[in-house]
Amino acid sequence: MHQRLEQHIKQHLGEEDNLPESFQALLRDVDRTYELLDQQRSDLMDTLEQSARTMLERNATLTRNLESQRKSQQELSQSYEVLNATLNASNEGILVVDNDDHVVAFNDRYVELLRTSRDEVISRSGTDLFHYSCSLFSDKTKLHSQLAAIRDPGTSSFDEYKFHDGTTLEIYGHHHEVAGFIWMIRDITEVREKEATISYQAYHDSLTGLPNRVHLQQKLSEAIEEATDTHKRFALCYLDLDGFKTINDSLGHSTGDELLIEVAQRLQGVMRPGDTLARVGGDEFIVLFNHVEHHDEVLESAEHLLLRLCDPIRLGRREFVIGASMGIAIYPTDGEEVGILMRNADIAMYRAKANGKNCYHLFTPSLERIAVQRMSLETSLRKALESNALELYYQPKVCLHDIRPGMSTGHLHSFEALLRWPKSNGEFVSPESFIHIAEDAGMIGRIGFWILEQACIQAKEWYQQGYQANISINISPRQFLIPNFHLDIVRTIKEIGIPTSLISVEITESLLMQDLTHARHVLEYFREHGIFIYLDDFGTGFSSLNYLKNLPVDAIKIDRTFVKDLSTSTADQAIAASIITLGKNLDMLIVAEGIETAEQADFLIRNGCDLAQGFYYGHPVSASDAEQFLHPDDLLHCNIAHRPVAK
Repeated sequence: MHQRLEQHIKQHLGEEDNLPESFQALLRDVDRTYELLDQQRSDLMDTLEQSARTMLERNATLTRNLESQRKSQQELSQSYEVLNATLNASNEGILVVDNDDHVVAFNDRYVELLRTSRDEVISRSGTDLFHYSCSLFSDKTKLHSQLAAIRDPGTSSFDEYKFHDGTTLEIYGHHHEVAGFIWMIRDITEVREKEATISYQAYHDSLTGLPNRVHLQQKLSEAIEEATDTHKRFALCYLDLDGFKTINDSLGHSTGDELLIEVAQRLQGVMRPGDTLARVGGDEFIVLFNHVEHHDEVLESAEHLLLRLCDPIRLGRREFVIGASMGIAIYPTDGEEVGILMRNADIAMYRAKANGKNCYHLFTPSLERIAVQRMSLETSLRKALESNALELYYQPKVCLHDIRPGMSTGHLHSFEALLRWPKSNGEFVSPESFIHIAEDAGMIGRIGFWILEQACIQAKEWYQQGYQANISINISPRQFLIPNFHLDIVRTIKEIGIPTSLISVEITESLLMQDLTHARHVLEYFREHGIFIYLDDFGTGFSSLNYLKNLPVDAIKIDRTFVKDLSTSTADQAIAASIITLGKNLDMLIVAEGIETAEQADFLIRNGCDLAQGFYYGHPVSASDAEQFLHPDDLLHCNIAHRPVAK
C-alpha cells in the first residue's frame, strides 16, 4: 500500500485488517491511484528534467552562437577598418564600381586627387563620376578610350592625364569579373618634373642655363637636315673669351662664374630669333646663326657680339674689360658634318687670337694647315721647355742724359731679358709665333719663372764679379694673374741671393686694364720690395692718366710704333714729345725702344728722353756677349738711380 495512504489509515482508522472488505477494496483502488499519480509525477519530473537539460543545452548553444557571431562581427569590423586604413594609407586614389554601376569602395586619396568630396562620391553613380573626371582633364577623349579598352573582364589599361593647371595623373583601370571596375590613380607631377629637370640638365649648362654641347650637336644636326632640304646656309661662330683663364685662376672660380653669367646674359641680349647660343666649355661659347643669306650678315652679327662684350664688367668692387676671339665656319662651304664644322670654327678662332684677339676670323682651308703647324709648334715648345733648350738674351738700355747729339753710345743703365728659342740651323723661332701658344697652352707660367730664375742667376754671377747690372723681365698678362705670382717672384729673387734692386718687371697697359684693383695690389707689393716697374708699349692700349696717376709705375716705355718714323712723321714726333713731357711731370723715367737710327736718337736726346733701347745701341745678345756692355764706371756714371731697395 502507498506509504502515505497507509499512514493516514493508521492515523484515522487503525489497522487495515480491521476494516471492512469493501472499504479495503476502495483503499486498494485509491492505492493504485496514488501509485499511478506517483508514476505520472515521476514521469513528469523526468520529462521536466529532460526539458530543462534540453533548454540548458540550447541556451548554451545559443550563447556560443551569439559569442561566435559577436567575434565574427568584431573581426569583420576590424577587417573593414584594416581595409579602410589600407586604402586610405595608399598614396594612390582607389575607386571600385561594381558591374551594376554602384560605387563599392573609394579612399580619401581618390577624393583628394579628383578634387571632390566624400558626399559627392557617395551620392553619384560610376557613370556620373566618369563624366565628372572627364571634365577635369585637358584631353577628354583619352578616358573614353581607356574605358573602352577594359570592357571585358580580366583586361587592364593605364594612361596619363593632365589637369588644366598642369598636374599630371596616371590612371590604371582593371575590370574584375566579380568586383567590377577598379580604378587606381597616382599623382606623377613630381616624377615628370624631376624627369624634365634631369632632361634639362642633360642638355643645358648648369651655370648659365644655356644649351650645352650635347644640345648644340642636336641643334646642328637639325640645322644640317633643314639646310639640306631647303638648300640654305647657316654659320657656326666659335667664341673664346680673351684672358678669362687668368682671371679665373687668380681671383677664384666664384668670380669666374659671375663673369661667365654676365657674358652669357650679354650675348643672349643680342641674339637673333631662331639662333642658338650654347656654352661648350669653361669660357667657350658657340653661336649657331640660322638661315644665313650672305657673309655680310654673319660678319655683322659677329661684330654685334664683340661690341656687346666691350663694355667693362663690374663685379663687386672689381671692374673687368674682357673681349673675345671668334672663329666662323659656314655650312656647307666649310663642312657638311657637325664635327667638321665645329673643328673648323675652332681653328678659325685660334687664328683670331693670333691676330691680336678681340676679333673674328672666317675659316679658310689654309687655316687647317696652320692649325696642324700650330699643334706641332706647341709640341716642340713643350719639349724645348722640358729639355732646357730655351735661351735668354739681353738687350741693353742706355742712358741718354750724358749723350750729346751726334754721339752713338751711352752708359749702360740696365738690360731687358728676352726669350729666344734656337732652331737646329742656328736661327731662332720668332717669339711672336710661340708666346701666344705658350699662353693658350698654359705654359706661360712655367716659362715666366724659368726666365726669372735664369735672369736672377745671371744677375748674381755679374754681381759677384762686381757689376750691379739690373735685368728687367717681361710679365705676361696670363702670368700676372696667376695667384700669388708676385710673392713667388720676390721669394725666388731672395732665395737665389741677390738684392731685389737687380730685377725689374715690365708690364703692358692691356695687362693693367684687365683688373686695376689687382694690378695696384701687385705693383705696390713690388715697390715695397724695391723692384723697379716699367710700363711697356705705352700709347698702344687704353692709355689713361687716371691709372698713371694712381698706380706705382716707375718708368714709361714709348712703343716702337711711335719711334720708327720719328725722323719723318710730325705726328709721331708730337706723340713722343708729349709722352716724354707727361712722364717728366709724373716724375717717371722715359724709355724709348726700337731705336735704329741716329736721327731717332737725336730727337729723343733733344726732347729729354731718359733711356734708349734698340739696335742702334745694341742687339739682344747672349750673356757672355752682353758682358761687353758691363763697365763699372759706366754703371755708376749714369745719373738715374733706381728707387731705394731692400736686399
